[in-house]
Amino acid sequence: MSRTLLISETQRGRLNVVKAPFLTLALALFFSSHIYAEDWTTTDGIKYQNVKVVRVEDDAITIIYKDGGALVPLSKLGPSLQEKYDYDPVKAKVAAAARAKADNDNAKQLQTEIDLANKLKRDQQIADAKAARSQTNSASK
Repeated sequence: MSRTLLISETQRGRLNVVKAPFLTLALALFFSSHIYAEDWTTTDGIKYQNVKVVRVEDDAITIIYKDGGALVPLSKLGPSLQEKYDYDPVKAKVAAAARAKADNDNAKQLQTEIDLANKLKRDQQIADAKAARSQTNSASK
């Protein structure tokens, strides 16, 4: 028999001693994420349950919560959460303006792409109609 397959009583005893604390630690870590998840209510009354913060920015926090994900403006959080996440109204205003500009630029770019796709689709439909018409004319001669 191979030496790795044989386990002596002392080794078995040591494994059990090591397994118990490891299993306890693993279970504690797994369940602690649910224990420490917070419930938030914004100043405008929106409730988020089991909140886990994904990303903190100057003007907003990206979270995952019971019903999905959200980008929550720091200005809509209560004073204790604003303090916890270092809310600064001046920085938030600058960051919000930059986000709005980026969103606007992205929307314009998306609209340009949609318009181009629609034009290509119309051009293809016209080409297909011409081809069908020329086939009909060729067949009738």
